[in-house]
Amino acid sequence: MFKTIKLPRVTLRLITHKHGAALLTILNNPLVYEFNDYKTPLNKEHIKQLIQDDISSYYQGEGVRLAIEHNISGDLIGTCGLYNINSQTQSAYLGFELDPFYWQQGLMQEVLKGFVSEVHSSLNIEHLYAEIHGKNVRCYNLLTKLGFVFKQQLNNGVWHKQLTKMGDA
Repeated sequence: MFKTIKLPRVTLRLITHKHGAALLTILNNPLVYEFNDYKTPLNKEHIKQLIQDDISSYYQGEGVRLAIEHNISGDLIGTCGLYNINSQTQSAYLGFELDPFYWQQGLMQEVLKGFVSEVHSSLNIEHLYAEIHGKNVRCYNLLTKLGFVFKQQLNNGVWHKQLTKMGDA
């Protein structure tokens, strides 16, 4: 079971249906959906199903989506998670989004460092991948800072990070 991760400015916890309204707003923001793979506009039913699929995926060991909650306001400001978890290859894909109001503050770097450290120690993941839209320069820069290496370019770029020691984020 995934434990709540308390970081200096945010807390990461399993997503629940209570996060639905805020997630709907974030995912429908044009600055977010420009680089996301969700078909927009999303409605309440889409979000309800998305969260239910995330919950099911977690209990089946196939993925996990964590809510990023601001420590002062308690508001949902984004999510991060894993999908396509493969225990045989010890690999998974990383996904994340953040409300644009919180961009350029180092929050997602803080989140991903804490999250990757926990993933490595609790899920025994050795290889993380991230598929990023070809024009998403902010994500390219973030992944580079976190030690990911660019692997291939199709329509999107695939990035890789090998986790070799505890806390390697």
